[in-house]
Amino acid sequence: MLIIALCIAIVLFLALLVIAVRAFAALRRESSVRREFGQSSLLDGLVLLYPLGPLCLLIGRRFMPIPLAFLFVAAFFLSTLLVASKQRNALERAGTDRVSRALEATSFATLEAIVGIIYLVLAGMFVLLTQALSSQELGA
Repeated sequence: MLIIALCIAIVLFLALLVIAVRAFAALRRESSVRREFGQSSLLDGLVLLYPLGPLCLLIGRRFMPIPLAFLFVAAFFLSTLLVASKQRNALERAGTDRVSRALEATSFATLEAIVGIIYLVLAGMFVLLTQALSSQELGA
């Protein structure tokens, strides 16, 4: 079971790495429009940290309790989702055609934060299932 979890974490790390680079490039292309409408570049840096989620769950278990690693990764993805959602809402309120590509890039970052949260939930279910299968039966 550990091999399966390792393979899934590596595949997701690589997928999130590619997605992070694409999201970063899209956000940087539209940085002037986002800056014009008062949006910070915090999201640009946060999307580059997407691959750290699976990596933290994979390596973090060696250095900290599993629930703490899950809380750390959840806080990261939720904070990224919050920043991306606020920027997306601000760009939607702008109401001009110039923000359409910036809105698209910000929505892509939002979607990827949601993908990270879904991964976190699935990984948590996998950990709970593994713990349940490896524990002794109640009353035995």
